[in-house]
Amino acid sequence: MNHRAVLLTCFLCLALTQNEVDSQKFGDVQAVYEWTTLDLDWPSEAVKEEFINNGSFAVDKNVVSGIKVYKNEVYLSIPRWLSTTGIPVSLVKVVKVGSEVKLRPYPDWASQTVGDCQALQYVQSMEIDPNTGRMYVIDVGRNGLFAQSGAQNLCPAKIVVFDLHTDQRVASYDFPDDVVKRDDNFLNDIVLDYVDGQVKYAYITDVNAHSIHVFDFGTKRAWSLNDEASMKAEPDGGIIVINGKNYTFSLGVNGIAMSPNFDYLYYSSIGAYSLYQVPTSTLRNGGSDGIRLVGKKGSQSDGMAFSCKRLYYGALSKNAVCYWDIEKDMRDQNKDISHVTLNTQTQLVKDDQKMQWQDTFAIDEEGYLWFTADRLQLLFTNTMNFTGSEINMRIYKVFINETSYLHGAPGRTNNNTAGQRFGGTLSIINLFWSLFLTVFLSLKRTE
Repeated sequence: MNHRAVLLTCFLCLALTQNEVDSQKFGDVQAVYEWTTLDLDWPSEAVKEEFINNGSFAVDKNVVSGIKVYKNEVYLSIPRWLSTTGIPVSLVKVVKVGSEVKLRPYPDWASQTVGDCQALQYVQSMEIDPNTGRMYVIDVGRNGLFAQSGAQNLCPAKIVVFDLHTDQRVASYDFPDDVVKRDDNFLNDIVLDYVDGQVKYAYITDVNAHSIHVFDFGTKRAWSLNDEASMKAEPDGGIIVINGKNYTFSLGVNGIAMSPNFDYLYYSSIGAYSLYQVPTSTLRNGGSDGIRLVGKKGSQSDGMAFSCKRLYYGALSKNAVCYWDIEKDMRDQNKDISHVTLNTQTQLVKDDQKMQWQDTFAIDEEGYLWFTADRLQLLFTNTMNFTGSEINMRIYKVFINETSYLHGAPGRTNNNTAGQRFGGTLSIINLFWSLFLTVFLSLKRTE
C-alpha cells in the first residue's frame, strides 16, 4: 500500500470515528441569547434618552427576525413592521459591551437613516457567503408595512452587499419598479446561486406579489417568477394553531432554500403546508417550467434552510424545528432529487413555551444550525408582553454536524462541476470534500 493509500485510509477512519462521536451530539441545543426587550449600543445615554423621549425608539416595536452567523459573529434584522416610527435601526450585530449584550447598528448608525435611499430602510432577511465574507442584504425600501396609518413607500427595493471583513458597503442594486413594486412589495427571504465558481444570482421571495424575484449580478438585470397556484396561501393553511390558539396568517410565499448542488430552489408560503421545487435553470432563464409539488409539511412554516445534507424548517403549530431527510427518501423511494417526494420529516428540537415561531435560520461553519424564536403571533395580535415578566425573543443554536449549502461552493461549482447529481453517486471530489469538512469541524471543536 503506497503512502497515498495509507493517508486515504487514515483519513477515512478518522472521519468515520468522528461521525460516530458526533452522531451522539446531534440535536444538542442551547439558548445563546434571550431578550424581553431589545437594547442598542447607543452612542451615549443622552442619545438613548432623546430617542425614547421623542418616540424614535419604542421597545414594544422592536423585535428581531432575520439571523445570519459568520466567524462567530451574529447579525440580526429588526424589521420595521408595525410602525413608521420607533424603530431606529433595522440591521444589527450582537456585541458585548462590558457585561451586557447590546445590538450595534450595522455597519453604523448613518446607514439606518429613514428616508435616505442610500441607507437601509427595512431589512427583513440577509444571506452571508462564507466563502467570501460578504453579506447580501435585502432592503424592502418601505416602512410600517402593517402599520395602522399605512406604509411609507420611501425608496426602491434593493440588494446591498457588505464586506464583513472591512464593514464596508461594496455594492448596491436597486430593483426596477416594473419588477419589484416600490409601493407594494414585501421582500422576505434570500438565497444565493453559484455558477462557475462565483455568486451569479440571488432569489428573493415577495409575500405580497406571490413571486420569486431573480437578480443577475453579472448583467445587473432582474425579473420574476409568478405562480399563484404555488405561491399564495392555501384554503386550509391560513389559520395557524399555536398552543391551542388560532392565529390568522394568510400570507404568500415566504421561506426558500437552495439545494446543495444549486439545481433546485424550494419554497413555501406561510399560510400553506405545501413545499414546492423549481429548477434553478428555470429561474436563470426567466421561464416558468418545472414547478413541482414535493409534498406537505406537518405544519405551516416561516423560514427554512438547506444544509449540505438536509432541509430544515420551523413547524409553527408544533413549536418545533424539523428537517426533511431527503437522502433517506431518495433511497427509500428509489428516486432522484427531481422526483422524490417529502416523506421523512423528523423533529429536531421542540419547546412549547420557549420556541414559539421559529422565524429565520442560519448554518455556521462549525456545524450548528441557528434560529430565532420570536413569538411573532403575539406581536401581530398586540398581545406580546414587554413589561419584563416574560422572555419574548430567543436565539438558539443546535448541533447538526453539517455546513450550509454555500460552504465550498466555488470549488464545487467551478467549470460547471456542481452537478455530480446530489442524491446520486457522489463524485470523488465531493467525497473528499465531505470527508475534509468532517475532520475540519472535528479539529475546530477540539482547539
